[in-house]
Amino acid sequence: DGEPDYDACLELVERDAAGALDMAQTLKLKRGEDAAGGLHCEALALMQLNRPEDAGRTFFELAERLVRAADAVRAEIYGQAGDAFSIAGNEASALRAYDNAIARMPGEAAYYTGRARAKAVAGNWEGARDDAAEALAIDPFSVESLMLRSAANRTLGYPRAALADANRAVELRPRDLDVLLERGLVHRALGDKASAYADWLAVTRNAEETGRRNHPAAIAARNYLEM
Repeated sequence: DGEPDYDACLELVERDAAGALDMAQTLKLKRGEDAAGGLHCEALALMQLNRPEDAGRTFFELAERLVRAADAVRAEIYGQAGDAFSIAGNEASALRAYDNAIARMPGEAAYYTGRARAKAVAGNWEGARDDAAEALAIDPFSVESLMLRSAANRTLGYPRAALADANRAVELRPRDLDVLLERGLVHRALGDKASAYADWLAVTRNAEETGRRNHPAAIAARNYLEM
């Protein structure tokens, strides 16, 4: 029974990612579930070692191999591939992975959110808005989807629609730096400088209070306040 090997590999990932990678290689030489477990552990170890492109390829290969697995299992691994490729900045591969996840589990909001994020990074704001809307139809409390649809509508020239989503995101996460930064940008697009500055001040204040002065949203907010 090779199960403990996979569990041992998973346990090792956070403590010693390089060691987990070695153990994963050993598991991969076995057959069946052991080999699949080896691939999964390898992908997780690669993520821990800050090699998201390699991790994405490994997750994708595993999902392709698991032809007999349940749709939910394969979709989750395609989703992990999409997340890894997104972090690596490989939008094309991320989109392909999310497409495969959605094909298997069309009722799962997270995969639409992931695909919306990848489309936003690629500058496909119409596509990002559509996918964020799909995600929100399934999960109206997804703050990331609200943020993506807000950014999409703001960029496409619909700031009023953006404000509804930005306000909802702030209601759900009132101290989130990225959420407040986005609402400030929406207020600016609406020509409401006072509200924009209030949001950006809130970002810098929350960042200071929580020791996150160098958070990207805090840096951006300081830049906007100085403009």
